[in-house]
Amino acid sequence: MITRVPTGIKGLDCFIGGGFIKGKVYLVSGESGTGKTVFGLQYLLAGLELGENGIYISGDEKPDHLLADAESLGWKFGSYVQEKRLGLLDVSPFFKDMRDGKVKEVDVRTVMVDLTKHVRRIGAKRVVIDPIGPLIFRDDCQEGIKDYIRDIIFAMEDNLGCTILITSGIPSGSPNLSRYGVAEFIAEGVILLGIREYNNRRVRTLLIRKMRCSLTDLDEHIFEILPDKGIVVGEAVARTRRYKY
Repeated sequence: MITRVPTGIKGLDCFIGGGFIKGKVYLVSGESGTGKTVFGLQYLLAGLELGENGIYISGDEKPDHLLADAESLGWKFGSYVQEKRLGLLDVSPFFKDMRDGKVKEVDVRTVMVDLTKHVRRIGAKRVVIDPIGPLIFRDDCQEGIKDYIRDIIFAMEDNLGCTILITSGIPSGSPNLSRYGVAEFIAEGVILLGIREYNNRRVRTLLIRKMRCSLTDLDEHIFEILPDKGIVVGEAVARTRRYKY
């Protein structure tokens, strides 16, 4: 049997078979300002409200800034941190020795030992890595980077025992669905966030590009980010109501 994990994103789960598959890794990607961090915070909040502890791993924002982002939406994450039900981790200390030139690269096993330790300490069931990029401190060839990403995604699925959400920024104009063009092939599902013109206004959009073991909607949906609610998925840009499995 497949166990589903509610995403907490209002209007989304009905399009992906009821939620994410427990224990798998999912990718949310998009250009800057499309709502990736809000998506990650909302996913963790849904878990906390269901009694599932979580960890938010960030390489772009300090934990205090993340708390401020959550507070601006009306989400009291500070209390969950104080209760030790939510861990906010800055990923940069994991790679201090590499930045200082003491080591040439970070071994996947080293990363997993650190992540597993934090997951077990807090009893986490959900993990968000926003974005995945800072975990990829490598200067070798593109193929080496791709192998590293494959290794770390598979290692997270095999060792953490959590349902994991990773985010990735996309450079403007890039045909890839992630920064390095490989995470989208390894992840169990891919959700693409964007900004486009629609009926003479700029709107945020959500597109389910991939969702294994799920009958999924192929339409591009408009969504809003609202106080107390976060991301709310609304009307489809094209009412074709096509599906894929």
